[in-house]
Amino acid sequence: MRIPTGSVDAPVAPPEILSRAARLLRGQTSVLVEKSLERIREGVSHYSSPMLAPADVTERVHEALEIAVEALAVPERFLASGEHAWSVGRKRALEGTPMLAVLQAYRIGASVLWDSLVDAALKGAPEQAGPLVHAANDFWRFVARDTTIVMESHRRTLAGLARDDGRKLLPVLKALLRGHSDPMDIAATACAFDVPVAGRYAVARLDGPAASRPAEAAVREDVGDLRLYWCALPDGQAVVAQLGDASLEELASALAAGPGVRGGISPVVAGLAELGRAKELAELALGACRRDDELVLLEDRMVSGLVLARPDLASGIAHRVLGPVLDLDPADRAALLDTLEAWLDCQGSTDRAGELLYCHRNTVLNRLRRLERLTGRLLDHPRDLVDLTLALEACRTGSADQSSH
Repeated sequence: MRIPTGSVDAPVAPPEILSRAARLLRGQTSVLVEKSLERIREGVSHYSSPMLAPADVTERVHEALEIAVEALAVPERFLASGEHAWSVGRKRALEGTPMLAVLQAYRIGASVLWDSLVDAALKGAPEQAGPLVHAANDFWRFVARDTTIVMESHRRTLAGLARDDGRKLLPVLKALLRGHSDPMDIAATACAFDVPVAGRYAVARLDGPAASRPAEAAVREDVGDLRLYWCALPDGQAVVAQLGDASLEELASALAAGPGVRGGISPVVAGLAELGRAKELAELALGACRRDDELVLLEDRMVSGLVLARPDLASGIAHRVLGPVLDLDPADRAALLDTLEAWLDCQGSTDRAGELLYCHRNTVLNRLRRLERLTGRLLDHPRDLVDLTLALEACRTGSADQSSH
């Protein structure tokens, strides 16, 4: 696809003085990024707010400056920055970042780059000042080309979205999911976007193909009494649910409409300020999933959540309680742990556990007695049973793999 450049007449390639200076800047991208971020956060209110600034701003500034330096240093790569500008404009539009904020950040980064190019070109060669003045026009035409591409990409992306659907709220929700909880920011957000500060909210963390939404899909989705805000994260998908009078079971039903969904849902929290905590709890519920196509309410797997919250302690419990069992050969170990799990799932019924495992009840009893001998814990002693249950859960969630001995 041809990337439009508007009416900007960009040079075909940078002049040699700029290319030479850019080659001197290779390896200094981190310094340029630090200066650019400082000035961007001072000069662009959208990027100075932890509620609004994109979570990946450092990575994207680093990427943009690195590509710009290479585009100037190597004539064959001169068009690469235009392709990057197109992707940035589109990404920021989908995230709800205003075009003006994106352009301001771009121009600040370009200003930092120009200052560094001048320093590199004149270092030890003051006679280059004259040619550099003429090269300035080429540099800023290069910047104008890329900012025009950013604007066009941003504009076309927004034009392709049927309606806002809460997209402008998306950066704010992402900040809240990261744990931002300043009361003044939250109050301002609630007023600006007409969402309640206090209310019944929950967060879901989803994985799997059916859980994802294409970038063009609506950020906001209304399902009965539920108002869902889909938030793509670097490590998966999060859904902020404004529950109204709906239950968590109704939320689970709305999210599990298709196959391939694997996820976890937090308990109900009391307002926007608790969304960061809700996301952490939803991730514990996600970790408690035992198979694909499962959507877990943390309220139904509190023991798993407890184990996952402290994997180091869970590993210690597993090895202290089930150590002799874990040292058996894999088949033997699996038989004992599967039997204990089936017996627990069947409320202590050896008959039903036998049916579940396709074996005689006496086989179940023999395995449980062997488990007691190996562990030194008795299933009819409440405290021993708690130890065995927690240790088994640590094994099932993978926490026991963090060997503590």
